[in-house]
Amino acid sequence: MQELPPAHTPRGHGARLRAPARRSAQLGASARHLRARNLSLVLQICLSGQGLVSRADIASRTHMTRATASRLVDELLDSGILTELAPHEGGTRGRPATPVAARPGGVVAIGMQVNISYIAARVIDLSGAVLGELSREGDFRGSDWRAVTGELAELALAARDAFVTRRAHYLGAALGLPGLVSPAGLALAPNLGWRELGSEELCEVFADVGPITLANEADLAAYAVAHPVPGVPQGPESFIYVSSEVGIGAGIVLNHQLLTGVHGWSGEIGHVCVDPKGPPCTCGANGCLETLIGQRALAAGAQLDPDAQPSDVAAAARAGSRPAAQIIRAAGVALGSVIGAVINTVDIPEVIIGDKLAQLGEGFLDQVRAEMMRRVLQARSEPPRVGVLTGNQRLTLTGGAHLVLQRLVDDPITWSSRA
Repeated sequence: MQELPPAHTPRGHGARLRAPARRSAQLGASARHLRARNLSLVLQICLSGQGLVSRADIASRTHMTRATASRLVDELLDSGILTELAPHEGGTRGRPATPVAARPGGVVAIGMQVNISYIAARVIDLSGAVLGELSREGDFRGSDWRAVTGELAELALAARDAFVTRRAHYLGAALGLPGLVSPAGLALAPNLGWRELGSEELCEVFADVGPITLANEADLAAYAVAHPVPGVPQGPESFIYVSSEVGIGAGIVLNHQLLTGVHGWSGEIGHVCVDPKGPPCTCGANGCLETLIGQRALAAGAQLDPDAQPSDVAAAARAGSRPAAQIIRAAGVALGSVIGAVINTVDIPEVIIGDKLAQLGEGFLDQVRAEMMRRVLQARSEPPRVGVLTGNQRLTLTGGAHLVLQRLVDDPITWSSRA
């Protein structure tokens, strides 16, 4: 808010003192901040309640008066952010409680992704419901960025037209890219062959889609794990999420917040060196982790077709293939070594491995755990924990939409005022 100059107090006979305008502006700003904070708190409680939270529940949990809680809920209802559900018996005497929840399709955002093997756009509302998704598979290595992003923009617009109603508050979209991404743009996406793309030229392609947030694909996936419902940090509190598609990346979450670094480039574990004399990597260096456990590297090590999936490598190992078994063991040791170094650096001992690498099976995970136990300094007092996420969830799309929706949760007063 722009600060107002102090009021001029006239001198001489009959002059009356007035409170400075700056003081009034500060009081107004404080009142707005308090109201915004209370609206945000009420909205978070409603989102976390899964349709079971009433005005009385909100008053009890926030220690507000029932009148204050009801007034804030009414404001969110009037703006179209919340809706009332059918009353239910709360187990106490009196009138049945009327729960409030996010209005289905009322506030929406789009998560977009450019992957090596597909592009996609997913529409999600404030309740976390996926309203629809459009995607196209392909091989986007060494692709023309304008052609690919242009096609993705068309997909996003088609998804918005198909799944977003005219009564909805559409907040914008987030774009997940596999590389070094910051608010300034994309510095490098080695597997795509894209480099030095400014945010202005990227956002220009998506001008018709609306406000665009740029982010790393692994960071957005990690955000989805930490925030399985928009605005509600109900996932693990602090963890390292290993993204495993064609390339390898990581999203680091500390206290439900992304730990992205100064530029937003943290988590590039796929380009940590595991063998200085190893094969060349798409980033220009040699012996990166990705050259050993990336999808194509696993297929080559198992002597399978270049397009073979990690699940195919695991199947070959179970069928008795020695090369497949060897590459799985080597991959587990390499990933355990790199993650062990990350844990020693950031002191976050929980690791979640994405679907693709998890397909390599329990033997692979055992190798990862064993190497981490050998590498992590505090392993004896607090052994690192390793979990997996199964199923092709395309978490980057979900995390992107949730990140955009978080803006409304943080400052619903702006959107209720617009409505």
